[in-house]
Amino acid sequence: MSTNKVPSSDLSFNIKTLKTIFGDSSDFQIREITLTSINKRAAVLFIDEIVDSNAVQQYILEPLMTYKYPVFDTNDELLSYIELAVIQTKKIEKVEDLRLAADELLSGKTLVIVEGISRFLSAETTKWNSRNVGSPKGQRVAKGPDVGFTENSSTNISLIRMIIKNPNVRVTTKQYGKNTHTDISVMYIENIVDKQVLKKICERLESLQLDAVLEANYIEAVLTKESKSFFPLMLNTDRPDVVAAEILEGKVAIFVNGTPYVLIAPAVFIQFFQTPEDYYFSNTGFINTRLLRFFLFFISLYIPGVYVAFMTYHANLLPVKLLVGFISQRELVPFTTSLEVTALTIVVIAINESSTRLQQNIAVTVSIFGGIILGQSAIEAQLVAPPSLVIVSLTFILVSVIPIYQLRITGANITLCFVAGGAALGFYGIALLSLVLLLHLCSLRSFGVPYLSPFAPLVGHDLKDSAIQLSLTEMINDESQFKKEEMLDEEDKA
Repeated sequence: MSTNKVPSSDLSFNIKTLKTIFGDSSDFQIREITLTSINKRAAVLFIDEIVDSNAVQQYILEPLMTYKYPVFDTNDELLSYIELAVIQTKKIEKVEDLRLAADELLSGKTLVIVEGISRFLSAETTKWNSRNVGSPKGQRVAKGPDVGFTENSSTNISLIRMIIKNPNVRVTTKQYGKNTHTDISVMYIENIVDKQVLKKICERLESLQLDAVLEANYIEAVLTKESKSFFPLMLNTDRPDVVAAEILEGKVAIFVNGTPYVLIAPAVFIQFFQTPEDYYFSNTGFINTRLLRFFLFFISLYIPGVYVAFMTYHANLLPVKLLVGFISQRELVPFTTSLEVTALTIVVIAINESSTRLQQNIAVTVSIFGGIILGQSAIEAQLVAPPSLVIVSLTFILVSVIPIYQLRITGANITLCFVAGGAALGFYGIALLSLVLLLHLCSLRSFGVPYLSPFAPLVGHDLKDSAIQLSLTEMINDESQFKKEEMLDEEDKA
């Protein structure tokens, strides 16, 4: 707010000033009343639709108008009496600034102004309209809690409190965004959290200079502003059980009001392959699903590039029967293999995007049309070779096993880089890009924690819950020991 004035003892002046701040907004309500027993004018102000109307009527208006007030020597004594004995809401604060009074109204509070008193009372009556707790959409599981976050950060924090009943849990909430004044809450466990990471996060939040904060990505962009990497340096999830588990490991959770996704810091590469089911199913048998995800992700990165390299430079390395089949199927295709694979990859991404954003019944039609009819028609028209379609489709299926959407986007970007490398230099280009990728991953830091931890540097203690997960009995009551190689006052490397 641009206004920054001290309230007057004149009731009419205060009401007029607040009217000026809010203009002719139809939802700004002013109810002028009289404290009958002492014949003193007062006013109750609130913004309709974001307050609990019943609470305003029952716990503020009725007590103010019907209470029999004793005689006080000063107006300050009267205001304190109203605060302590008359208004019956759970939280009341005194406001001595018109700018802060306007902010309180915008937060769903109700202001009480009394004639002759230059301070206001702000009563808690907030009631935001929000959806009920539903199933998580970002990370679905076959077994485990079916509860997801909502757009209300207070509800989300309560979901974590329900899981972690620990007096050491701390929550600090501040408003950010010059125009939106969005509530952003930082949650951690006092005796477990890494104090250096917490300090760095708080410092970067304090430096936040944005006109609006509408989603968690606004905050993620500020906290990881030095990074130019494809790889996400913060975990983004809509599952309370995931956030609770990360907080119990000493991480910091950041809640942004207005979004059902919560940020977790620091984050390491292996975290993006973990799912809640890893801990909800018995880890027995020969198949380790987490290791399989890890393996399939890297296979999906290389398959298109290797295929392009074979068809462009190294066809002589293929078995004769396979080579003859590939060549015969590509005989009338007018495009190069690299252009073909790139175009198909873009089409698959377009089909996936449209399926995500269209209505469900239309999305099914688009998926069937794009995945079956369009693909078959392209092959019959000899616009693409069948092996190219198989390679791109297989790549999409393999990368879809990654539980975190952010890493899937990263995988698509890296896949196209390998396609370009294979088209330019063949296997040499792929090998060179692989070296660059490895060096880049080794250089990444998430708030001082090496991105490839616990593999590089090797932390044997944490390997029990990395690519290969040991049984829960070997991990319970065990603290992670992520090793930081540098002080956090240095900028995170990109």
